[in-house]
Amino acid sequence: MKERIVGIDWIRAAACLSVVWVHSIARVKGLYELPAFSYDLAVLIQMAFIFATPMFVMISIYILSYTYQDTAPKGFWKKRFMYIFIPYLSISFISAFYYNLVNGFSLEYTGAILYRYILMSGWNGYFILIIFQLYFLHFLFNRYSHKVNPYLMTALAIVINILYNYYVSFLPAPHESLEVLWVQYGRVFFPGWIAFFIVAYYAGRYALQWKKFLRKAGPGIIVLALFSMVYGFYNVIADNYIVVSSRRNDVLFYTIFLFLSLIYLTASFKTVPAVIKVVSKYSFPIFLLHLLFIDFYARFQPFDLSATAYGVFAFLFSTLGSIGFSWVVKHIPGSGMIIGNIDRKKSGSKPKKPVEEMTARSS
Repeated sequence: MKERIVGIDWIRAAACLSVVWVHSIARVKGLYELPAFSYDLAVLIQMAFIFATPMFVMISIYILSYTYQDTAPKGFWKKRFMYIFIPYLSISFISAFYYNLVNGFSLEYTGAILYRYILMSGWNGYFILIIFQLYFLHFLFNRYSHKVNPYLMTALAIVINILYNYYVSFLPAPHESLEVLWVQYGRVFFPGWIAFFIVAYYAGRYALQWKKFLRKAGPGIIVLALFSMVYGFYNVIADNYIVVSSRRNDVLFYTIFLFLSLIYLTASFKTVPAVIKVVSKYSFPIFLLHLLFIDFYARFQPFDLSATAYGVFAFLFSTLGSIGFSWVVKHIPGSGMIIGNIDRKKSGSKPKKPVEEMTARSS
């Protein structure tokens, strides 16, 4: 049996809290008239944590590659459809209900929200559509990975990813009829995530070899991660990018180096504190639900706060609110199709599985 990767809980928790923090800061920027320096500082803080979504993707592929190095086991696709894709639909309907509740009920408004969420992937649940593409790519690549040079494949994937990001971000759609598809689905198609996939795939498939490599190269990779972060800061200050987004090429390198740095830093960890376990366990519903709680807090927060205090309280409220809501819902039969399979069934006669199979803990 393969050894369980304790560090994954730490990395998953870091990615989960980072995405909530980035969106909390975004709400502060939208609500407060910040001085120029404070606004720029807020953007730089967002840049430091913008790795969140691609980090989730890399965690998922790393675990998948570590666990399944051949074909998909029986029930694999059924479980992921039920406990990952169905929640994509369920949270879309919950969001439509919530926004109707606070803004007034309207069938037209409901349809517009569902169209935006489900068909246009216009919310943070879009990463689920990415994950399913990469699942298919994973099992396809399992057939041929032994035939290709991993260094060449990694270099090729990075080049493809860079070109795709540039093409989608800076160039117009090939035809005006493709404009909506270009804007909404440009971030979803797998070429925009292929470098994250390849690096995580090889890191998971050859985990022992990578562990030995990182023992020697880890400090250097940490330096590269810090350098990539500073380079991202420079691009913000120099206005080389006008959008804080995980689709940026500077974020591409930053996320990859940071992911490898965190694997190196957590490799020697033997235990996971309770708070990290909880955040890791509920990371999937936190990721899907936190924006609703950020919006709720913005509408109904009971007292005036400074911008900094507001951001901190919005972060705490949305994180704890998502966990609390999920804890209540998980006691309802069929809750896995709403918030993912948070609690797996355990058997005293069977050994504990070595590693979670997915960021959502949904296997």
